[in-house]
Amino acid sequence: DMRNVKAKMATHAVEQGISLHQGGTSCRLSRRLADPAQSTWASLHTDLLDLIASRVLASDLLDYVRFRAVCLGWRVTTPCPRGRGVVDPCFHPRQWMMFPEGGGLYPGHPALLGYVRFFNLSTSTFVRVRLPGFRNHSVLDCPDGLLLLRHNKSTVICLLHPFTGDVVLFPPLSSIFPQLAKFISDFSKIQDTRFVRASVSVNLVGTVTMMLALTGLDRVAYASTGDRQWTPTSWKMKHLYSALPFGGSLYVVDGGWGLEPSRILRIDPPEDSNPSSWSVIPPQMVTQCPVKLLRMPQLVECNSELLLVGYDSGHSRIVFFRVADLLNGVTTMQLTSIGDQAVFIGGWNMAVNSKSLPSVQGNSIAIINEIGGGLAGRGTLPLYDLGSGTWSQVFDGPFLDGPMPRPYSLVLHVATCCQRLFWNSGKILCFNTDVGLGAEE
Repeated sequence: DMRNVKAKMATHAVEQGISLHQGGTSCRLSRRLADPAQSTWASLHTDLLDLIASRVLASDLLDYVRFRAVCLGWRVTTPCPRGRGVVDPCFHPRQWMMFPEGGGLYPGHPALLGYVRFFNLSTSTFVRVRLPGFRNHSVLDCPDGLLLLRHNKSTVICLLHPFTGDVVLFPPLSSIFPQLAKFISDFSKIQDTRFVRASVSVNLVGTVTMMLALTGLDRVAYASTGDRQWTPTSWKMKHLYSALPFGGSLYVVDGGWGLEPSRILRIDPPEDSNPSSWSVIPPQMVTQCPVKLLRMPQLVECNSELLLVGYDSGHSRIVFFRVADLLNGVTTMQLTSIGDQAVFIGGWNMAVNSKSLPSVQGNSIAIINEIGGGLAGRGTLPLYDLGSGTWSQVFDGPFLDGPMPRPYSLVLHVATCCQRLFWNSGKILCFNTDVGLGAEE
């Protein structure tokens, strides 16, 4: 039983005088613990140790780091995440999300002294990590818990592991502009890269490939480590309404406005044997969205499942479908409960476990209203209770267009994770391609 194992690990750590800190993963190993002869736990069989380590790692990366800190023998026997945090998907901190501080304290703000807070979507744990690189970088996304950063001057893209410090570099995002100019005449759209969703995959030889859903351009682009430029698709979607990384692929909703039919596409990373075909061959449709039952569909990962969420035909209720059910042609099985999960729908969508989060209601959907009209005005945060089918207002006042009301509740802070407007010092992430500068330096 893993709960008993973890409890014994914690008890043993206390008995041996080990201090484990969530924010820094620091530890003190006593002399007694460092001596394998005086510790029965340190002499666990290697196969059993590997089994426990793999299960702890599958639960959470930071639990695995603390596991390795229990004793010197465990640390030596198990692989170290540092140095392979990006190139080995096992060490991706998938359950972690960068957590904006609020009050205008964007990552890199001088008052934060280089520290950035992260939030575990499953356990509601918070940690702070010192990441001084935010001084000259902007955050574009947080795929698999990794930070997708863009250098404000060179537009070079890097993928940073916040807990190991490992970095993988990609070509400047500005390298995509000349290629997009062949397809798009509106130059302002080419410059606008505020809204991207990223998917990260790693092949067997450790090559990291990133796909970017450029929602403002209705296209996707990719680059791999070692490439000199980004490669955009020559094909485009009708309207890239929602995008979500899932299982190394990028799932997108093509369409979604009003009564227009929409479909779900799955875009896989390019094959090593034939990468050139990726940009010219459109992906196949996964399934059609039931337009009569679901309006303005959005994708979200909840309880390790890919879900489709949106309004009903009367825009009075929220409805959920499993994408797997739609794939099998089942449109009558709407989800009536998501348990303790709370779903947040905004520019980016996510689900969090509400058990340890005061003011966050489980089995609910909070919608950051960017469009206005309907149930609430622009910039508000209406909450839908999936159990009772009723709406409520999280607070009275604007969410996007003005300062949030005080005192801040935790649900408002969690909602900022869905809006990249709160992730950077500037509210615009466009490029001036004449001089190669970003909105913020």
